[in-house]
Amino acid sequence: MTAARPLLFALGSLLASTALAAPAGFAFLEVPVGARAAAMGGAYVAVVDGVDGAFWNPAALAGVQGTQIAGSHAEYIQNLKHDQFAVAGQEFGGGLAASMRAMYSQPIDARDDLGNLTGTFGSNDLEFQLAYGWQARPGARFGAAAQVIRERIDDAAANTWSGSLGGQWTPQTMKSLSFGASAQHLGPDAHFDNVGDGPGGPVPLPAAVQAGAAWTHAMARGLGLTAELDTRATRGRQAVVSLGGELASDVGAALRFGVRQGDDLANFSAGIGYRRGTFSVDYAWVPSKLDLGDTQRFSFAAQF
Repeated sequence: MTAARPLLFALGSLLASTALAAPAGFAFLEVPVGARAAAMGGAYVAVVDGVDGAFWNPAALAGVQGTQIAGSHAEYIQNLKHDQFAVAGQEFGGGLAASMRAMYSQPIDARDDLGNLTGTFGSNDLEFQLAYGWQARPGARFGAAAQVIRERIDDAAANTWSGSLGGQWTPQTMKSLSFGASAQHLGPDAHFDNVGDGPGGPVPLPAAVQAGAAWTHAMARGLGLTAELDTRATRGRQAVVSLGGELASDVGAALRFGVRQGDDLANFSAGIGYRRGTFSVDYAWVPSKLDLGDTQRFSFAAQF
């Protein structure tokens, strides 16, 4: 417990200041990565392990075995698409990962004040990241990551950088419990470079702090139950509390659910997954509270 206290105290301080900050841009960084995590309502910071830690908690990279890859895809309204990919391996005594995420659109009609079609425009958001996690002692993991971020809307673009920190702790006397915390997207404001108009005003990153606790229990007939409760505070938004659950069997199939309190977009999710050997595929269904259409999310992971 002693090793985890300084990190949890620092993240708690960030939690309070983050919730009171000004509204942020770069909203694509807040889209939950991976269908398993989305199906569990984003309650994932303590239970995540291996390559998925690149997007949720870099401390989880300490659990990387061999070479692992993961990717996911989701589609939203207005032909928006959200993709992620990460690769991780064992390096320097821990787990090292390189990842990217992108949100982009197909051409969107541009119209003047009278509604006349004047052409098309598009947008794209990109993040490139390097992350590293290591095990400091039995049950205690730590991690850090650095990101380069770019956003473009029509002919205006903004660039910035950020960093992330994370920790996970499993009590050695009670291994059915685990705790996790991460601080993400900590970096300077960006400024849009508007062609012909000079730099625009500051655009803050969606700095966020998430902390949670997970409980696992082995049941009869090869079934295992995992439940996690998280809270997440993001700059300019109210805090979100999420509860996620997973019922997995030793044949590889899994059922998942998630509920969220305080989220303006979705308050329920569900999904399924299947693992065979070192390959897994996952699906999540996330209905929208704003009648914008349900989101279908797919992801995969493999180890070599």
